Amino acid sequence: METRERVISVSLNESDWQAFLKLHPQPVVWLRERIQESLRLRSGPAIGDHPAIAAAPAATGAANTTSATTR
Repeated sequence: METRERVISVSLNESDWQAFLKLHPQPVVWLRERIQESLRLRSGPAIGDHPAIAAAPAATGAANTTSATTR
């Protein structure tokens, strides 16, 4: 089975983007963590057994902080 990455794009004006970056200097990491947190809360502790979640890269400083593209 082919594993596909998904991309979320959010359109923000420049002032909103800059304000968001001040709050969350690593927006990709922040968004990924919020998604994983939401999945854990909704599905309970067994969600870590899901291959897509288990294979998700750990949050690191290597994430792109100027774009929401996670590739």
